[in-house]
Amino acid sequence: MTQHWVVCSSAAIALALAPFSASATPAPQSQPASILQNRGTFQLSQSFKPPSRGTPPPSAGGATRGNSCVPNNKQPISLVPKDRLGLTYSAKPTFYWHIPSSPAKEAKFLILTGDDVDVVYEASIPLPAKSGIISYTLPKNAPPLEIGKRYHWFLTLDCNPADPGGNPITEGWTERVAPDVVFLRQLEKADLKTRASLYAGNGIWHESVTTLGALRRTNPQDVSASEGWNELLKSVGLSAIATEPLLDLTVSQNPMKK
Repeated sequence: MTQHWVVCSSAAIALALAPFSASATPAPQSQPASILQNRGTFQLSQSFKPPSRGTPPPSAGGATRGNSCVPNNKQPISLVPKDRLGLTYSAKPTFYWHIPSSPAKEAKFLILTGDDVDVVYEASIPLPAKSGIISYTLPKNAPPLEIGKRYHWFLTLDCNPADPGGNPITEGWTERVAPDVVFLRQLEKADLKTRASLYAGNGIWHESVTTLGALRRTNPQDVSASEGWNELLKSVGLSAIATEPLLDLTVSQNPMKK
């Protein structure tokens, strides 16, 4: 690892986390997810249903060694399920975080292999001046996530480049799985709102939040889109940030040198 922050972050992580490795497991079986249509409005008819994936991976839970820059010791929050493991069908999924207001101008994003040994991808993400929810999609030049593998990722607010181990950090896990044919056929016939419910009902987190996020961005006046977003976040214990604004960022598509 050539970047100083990567070395320091990995050292801190090693103290808090035991390496975790998971063998490939079958994709969750698709089950029809119904949509509740009532008086012209839309809402998720069911909460996000995390699939059974065995023992959840260990987590530092957004640990940091210092109060380097965030007022009132607020921490960045990963938009992830309660066990911090998000499933995806995508080789290059989108990640979401709630970022508190701070002097930090950028965040460091790091993806490691499931055993925390190798760096898969790293990048700098510019931060907004105000608090809100940001997203980052792995760009074209990022290596694709492999089906059946788990990845451990971290987002660190770069308050103090000289001592990155003391910067606020949040983390989570991502695993890419393969959809079955029945589920793909359901998606082909579904609009965005129906797709959001299908993803949520089948435990596919990244696509659930990305689809509802797109609906909320493109239809800011659509009450039903906001209700669907709020319901999804509430179902995973994130109701406190559900009404926070979705912020647009201009992100360089060039990853940092590994």
